[in-house]
Amino acid sequence: MSGDTKVLSRRQRERLRHKQEILNAALRLFSTKGFHNVSMQEIASGAEFAIGTLYKFFPSKEALFDELVKASGQRIAVDMTAVLDQPGTEAGRLRNYFRSLAGQLEQHSPFIRLYISEMGMRGGKLAKEHDQPKVKALLSSKIRSLLEAGIRKGLFRAVDVDVAVVAITSTVEALAFEMAGDFDRGKAASVFESVEHFFLDGLLRLEAPPQ
Repeated sequence: MSGDTKVLSRRQRERLRHKQEILNAALRLFSTKGFHNVSMQEIASGAEFAIGTLYKFFPSKEALFDELVKASGQRIAVDMTAVLDQPGTEAGRLRNYFRSLAGQLEQHSPFIRLYISEMGMRGGKLAKEHDQPKVKALLSSKIRSLLEAGIRKGLFRAVDVDVAVVAITSTVEALAFEMAGDFDRGKAASVFESVEHFFLDGLLRLEAPPQ
């Protein structure tokens, strides 16, 4: 009995690994050639699987795309919120969040390019279909909690938290979309450093006026 369970567990792990390999190949192809210019055969070849194996995982290219967008969106949310959940002061955690953005953008730029291209064709429907508002709401909630705690502790000025959250998330999103297409790590780091100073110098309570 236990042996069967172990065999099943190995099979499940192998299936998950194969599925991820297919998604990785699809992301590479979709982000460079566009969704409509990639065939299931190309994806199978890119993942080094037979076409029949590919269809065992995904009945259509649309189903594969749906899974890719959902999984990638969740991964971005996990990566970004993990930075905000790290130990430290509220100011330090917000600073680390801004400093992590260049690396986050470098890691996820292929998906962001794909998302932008498809969003341009399908509008807001794409975001709604794949729970992107939930992803943004989760990140906004984390930033809101951090700002509220920082204000209570006297680390931040008593700013309008609603406005601050929208300003931070919208600025980060707009810059990520703009830079993902032709990503340059040095430029991204410089831009997000400016964003860090802009928001922290506005939010962080200074102990003394500048000399």
